[in-house]
Amino acid sequence: MGEKTDVYSKIRMVILLSIVAIIIAIIGWMATLNGRVTGIKEKINSEQNSVSSLLTSVASLTEKIDTLKASRLTSKVSVNLPSLVSTYTSIQPMKYITLLRNAPLTISSSVELTTISSTDITSFKSILEKTKLYEIMESNGIYNIAYPALFGETYSIQLLSSPYPDRVMNLLKNLRGVNQPAFKIDYANQSALFLGVFSTYSKAKKYLASIDSTSLASIVGTKPSGWLLRRIP
Repeated sequence: MGEKTDVYSKIRMVILLSIVAIIIAIIGWMATLNGRVTGIKEKINSEQNSVSSLLTSVASLTEKIDTLKASRLTSKVSVNLPSLVSTYTSIQPMKYITLLRNAPLTISSSVELTTISSTDITSFKSILEKTKLYEIMESNGIYNIAYPALFGETYSIQLLSSPYPDRVMNLLKNLRGVNQPAFKIDYANQSALFLGVFSTYSKAKKYLASIDSTSLASIVGTKPSGWLLRRIP
């Protein structure tokens, strides 16, 4: 009976050791498999990085090519531009009447204006190339131009103010028709009709004293005593 027990114990021991060996073998196989999977992932990531690097290089090369093309095109344009500008200037010189007729009829009340003066109208060319919003006038060979700017002041002669913008516009067109430097500003509830642009109050006052106020009053329909010298807008 004792011998049988020893045999069974040995058999159980062998089976237990076999199971342990199998488990160890499975664990080892899984570890090896996991290592291989990790290696494959690393290779895939490496290949992806290589592809990304290649795409980045291609994009960079494409950008350089586009930049080079743009640079060459700009060079060609810059080479031809001076001759075109000089040709345009010689064909269409700056004329006061043309600038006056092209000046806007209406100026917004939200636009800050500054006025400068010059005896040479071509000195305003750099300003007129940057903006179409301006008012211009001429008196005794001196040109004044008002344009949008953060610094500086502009004064004008207010001929009338009315809640009817269409009426003001009709009067304005009549004044422009006889080459008067008139324009209007639309405020919240009123439209005001103005004449001329000046850098100072005293210059506006001097101009008003020199003009034929009688003929001007006959167009506007208001008396010179009611005209107002003021800063605009």
